[in-house]
Amino acid sequence: MKTLLLLAFSILSIWGSVYAEEYSQSYVILIKGQVAGSEEVEERTGAGNTLISSSDHDILVADGLETKRMTFSTKMVLAEGGKTPVSYSCRYTSGNTGDFYEVVVDDDEIRRTLSRGGNSTETSIPLEKNSVIVDINVYHLYDHLARQYDFRKRGRQMFAGFIPIVGNDIPVALTHLGDEKLELRGETLELKNFRIEFIGIGNGTFWVDGDNRLVRLLLPTQDLEVLRKDLAN
Repeated sequence: MKTLLLLAFSILSIWGSVYAEEYSQSYVILIKGQVAGSEEVEERTGAGNTLISSSDHDILVADGLETKRMTFSTKMVLAEGGKTPVSYSCRYTSGNTGDFYEVVVDDDEIRRTLSRGGNSTETSIPLEKNSVIVDINVYHLYDHLARQYDFRKRGRQMFAGFIPIVGNDIPVALTHLGDEKLELRGETLELKNFRIEFIGIGNGTFWVDGDNRLVRLLLPTQDLEVLRKDLAN
């Protein structure tokens, strides 16, 4: 798997949130203002009242020599009640390498299996109370991070971001910047605006609706914007 110049981090929270039993959403991915990809998201109830969140992705990426179209799919399974992730996986469907990574969350550790070109490696780290999984180019997972924010404490809040490809943590900071209103087709959307910091890597801004679903994401250092499809039309 080549190192991507387009490196945009997304979040899967480990500790608690509330989910609808069925949900779907579409996003448009823009680079320098031009459409460069899409993300399709679905959530449904699985066996044992688990919640299954799946997504399909199609995006242009650069590896330093050329730009290629990359497709991949993700799947997250949350325990009954939709509060605690028990597994997460990402599988690349473009090319013929069959690359993938899988993450399993136990009571006291996060285990990751990474397969590149048919060779697999496994690593694990202790599970922290404020741990989140930081994925690449998977934007709807910002929903889960927004639900982690404690509005009683407010201010800048820190999380331990586990990166599956790296197999280790980075500090992630989230700050609520305020609430905004967006007029769309005769309706008013109440939005919450957040600043996201991947310490030592880059910063961004994102907006979620009243259900903490991603509406818009801006990562200026990547010239990248992710926008809910109904807002892009």
